[in-house]
Amino acid sequence: MSHNQKLFSIKIKLFISLVISTTFTAQAQVKTPDKIAERFFMPAIQMGYISHNSESISSGLIIQTSLDYRTKRGFLLRLNYDDFSGRLNLNYSNNQKYSARIPISEFIGGIGYRLTKQRNSYFIVFQSGIRFYENPIIENSNGNLNIEQKDATIGTVRYTFGYEYEIFENIFLNSEIFLGHFYNSKDFWNNKKPYFGITLGISARLF
Repeated sequence: MSHNQKLFSIKIKLFISLVISTTFTAQAQVKTPDKIAERFFMPAIQMGYISHNSESISSGLIIQTSLDYRTKRGFLLRLNYDDFSGRLNLNYSNNQKYSARIPISEFIGGIGYRLTKQRNSYFIVFQSGIRFYENPIIENSNGNLNIEQKDATIGTVRYTFGYEYEIFENIFLNSEIFLGHFYNSKDFWNNKKPYFGITLGISARLF
């Protein structure tokens, strides 16, 4: 087993231990509807800042879309489809530079745990999935840059910590901070340099 795989395994075990410990020690009132259809929650607006922590891609905006399924015991299942902004900056010989906006998105899913007291909720989520992006293939021909865009993917893991406040019945103001890393180093991404960000938004019961 490689060093990265060992590190990933340790993080998984720590996360599971934390969830189990919280489940048996928390004395909380979890406000989750009895009907299955009423346990789905989806943010109406969720935006924030992301640092890609990449030497080639600048920080930018994140637009986050997620769907939660919340169980009676405080556990939750979450799917995310998020869009990121960032500018790719590459330097070549003869002082030639390439700079352009790069489309980046992620589809991830995972499990988490919520602790609720009255109108306040705190939660942690562990997710894993795929990041989609464009990788420009650039060739220097007699001083001219020939650019061909190639679709690419990379596996990613994300850890989210959040706070939620119920401003009206089944309408919530939420704030999240997240930290993520990649399964391997590829193109502009380094698995030893985690990306991170923060979001703010409003969520509501879906049905």
